[in-house]
Amino acid sequence: MLTHFSKGRALLLAACSLVFCANSQAQNAVPYQEVHTVADAMHAVPVEHSFDITTAGSYMVTVVDLGATLTPAAPLASLKFVLTQGKGIVGAPVQIDTTRSTTGNLQINATAGTYTIHVIGAPGTVAGSGPIGIQVTTVGGTPTAVASFSDTLALPSTAIPSNEAVLDGTFTVGSTGTYVVTLTDMQLPQALTTLTLIITTVDGTVVTNTPLPAAGSATVTLQQGVTYRIFAVGQADSAIGAGLYSAVVAPSGGAPVYSNVIPVGTVSAVPSVTLNASTSYTLSLADLAVPSPLASARAVATLDGQVVANLTAPGTSAAFTAGSTTLQVFVLASTAATGSYALAVKPSSGPAALSIARAVSAPGATTSAYSFDTATISGGSYNFRLTDFAVPIALTSLTGAVVQGGHVVGAQLTAAGSEAVTMADGPASVLVFSGAAAAGGLFDADLTAAAGGAAVFEMTQGVGQPFVQRQLSITSQGSYAVDVADLGFPIPLTTFAVVATQGPNQLGLVYGAGAFTFTAGTPGTYFINFIAQPGGTDGAGTYSLSVAPAPVVSLQSSTTAVDSGGTVTLRWSSTNTDSCTASGGWSGSQPTTGSATSAAITAATTFTLTCTGEGVNAAQSVSVTVNTPTKSSGGGGALGEVLLLALAGALAAKLWFRGTSRGSRRPC
Repeated sequence: MLTHFSKGRALLLAACSLVFCANSQAQNAVPYQEVHTVADAMHAVPVEHSFDITTAGSYMVTVVDLGATLTPAAPLASLKFVLTQGKGIVGAPVQIDTTRSTTGNLQINATAGTYTIHVIGAPGTVAGSGPIGIQVTTVGGTPTAVASFSDTLALPSTAIPSNEAVLDGTFTVGSTGTYVVTLTDMQLPQALTTLTLIITTVDGTVVTNTPLPAAGSATVTLQQGVTYRIFAVGQADSAIGAGLYSAVVAPSGGAPVYSNVIPVGTVSAVPSVTLNASTSYTLSLADLAVPSPLASARAVATLDGQVVANLTAPGTSAAFTAGSTTLQVFVLASTAATGSYALAVKPSSGPAALSIARAVSAPGATTSAYSFDTATISGGSYNFRLTDFAVPIALTSLTGAVVQGGHVVGAQLTAAGSEAVTMADGPASVLVFSGAAAAGGLFDADLTAAAGGAAVFEMTQGVGQPFVQRQLSITSQGSYAVDVADLGFPIPLTTFAVVATQGPNQLGLVYGAGAFTFTAGTPGTYFINFIAQPGGTDGAGTYSLSVAPAPVVSLQSSTTAVDSGGTVTLRWSSTNTDSCTASGGWSGSQPTTGSATSAAITAATTFTLTCTGEGVNAAQSVSVTVNTPTKSSGGGGALGEVLLLALAGALAAKLWFRGTSRGSRRPC
């Protein structure tokens, strides 16, 4: 089997038209909907691209294994794709037999709308395996391209050997001429074993390569108006597993048109910072010893791809002058288990340009380290809080601390709970260390003013399993519906859970497919957290998720009581609903808004209307009673009875006298 480096180098030399993209998640407005494919850390990151169909008709979606078209062929070990629209799959999933074919096709009869293609697969063992091409074209007549994408199926950074890193970028130049391409090994902590760079131009299917096989420089001619793609691979000694290199493109004696610095292995990048040119700054590094001291730590600061400050141990500092404005800083820290450091870039006077802290865990450690940076906050009394949501099960460990100005504020938390902290004006960093069982877990870290109010910082994080978090900006208080489904591509997920949270509050939860509602008591940021456990040989799964205002139903009756055999008029309305069903005193499907007359009512009756929206139900009922009949008095009461008796007596006397007038009178 070839090394990952040889794969990376072949990929650079033979498939330089690849486009690598990453999606960042920001706050989303409600309603929100997505279909997303996730994979575990030992499988290739799924490729997803969306495109719009503006005219209904027949379309062909084609996925090509580009590595299989190379010489020698470098096919993927597996390749599958599916197309989705809205919440569902369009057509049937396609599996490409990579031992026999390089291409898979899916023809669809599409309506106008947005579609997303989801591709999963596994890189093969031959150098250059991984790149794919995607095309969407019309069907019938001369095919017309609707969309096209290039991408790669590659292992996530956590699964790639820690001694390799790839640079992939693009640039243009302001004028045609000669430029110097410089590749520099910054030797952090020592020289890389291999370093390779190429620049390509891409124009349709024509690719021109200009290789730079080792650290050094080369002169190339570049054209104005052309987009260039720059690729580089750096590999460190496997025993060291760390390194740092840069690539710079600049006209002779001029400012760079492109520069980037790439960390290798366990070297970490911290956020870049904008400096004031021609100003003096100091870079400093400190070991926070949270939760335990580091074994070692080094830091390098770079401007335009060149080292301007180099710290070889914690507790040291170095001064430099900013010749340009964007500073990149890199740290190499090691620990036997878990630790942390603070790093600062300060001018000779005034506030720090950069002041952060980072958590570190040893490779292969059972405890994971997480670092979060807050926005600028106002000085005062705050509560730092850690919450274990025990979803799907409780975490095995949870510790954390707040760091500001290079120092731990207050005391460390060694379990879920809260700690009072006194903050100064400025940003801070929140460090969390957590362990989880095989099923994974979920925690929240937040910082809230002691006087109450909204959190000035809040973040949820899944541990131990694929985790997706969505931050929702909810502007109106009320009930919201969350609907989640497993689309079964490539196979159903083994387990998954979706939980809505805000601060330490778990607002709603569903295990597996289903729906739930949660109440947003106040406008603000809410979190929808998805934790999954993929199964099967692909180690991947696909879910749909939607969040929208919950359905609301209003049902009224024209009256609440009728005489036996009477009817009522029912009037109703609903919002955020797709369908309604009647039950009780009426039945059947009903429109989401309308009116109806009931059947004859002879007994107390309850009418119920249930409406569905976003997978959840809302219902309302009204009850109607039947009036009790009143007895008639006859119009006379006791007097009527006396009168009747008198009339009866008079009638009897009359009959008796009539009888005696016709014959002899008989004694009584």
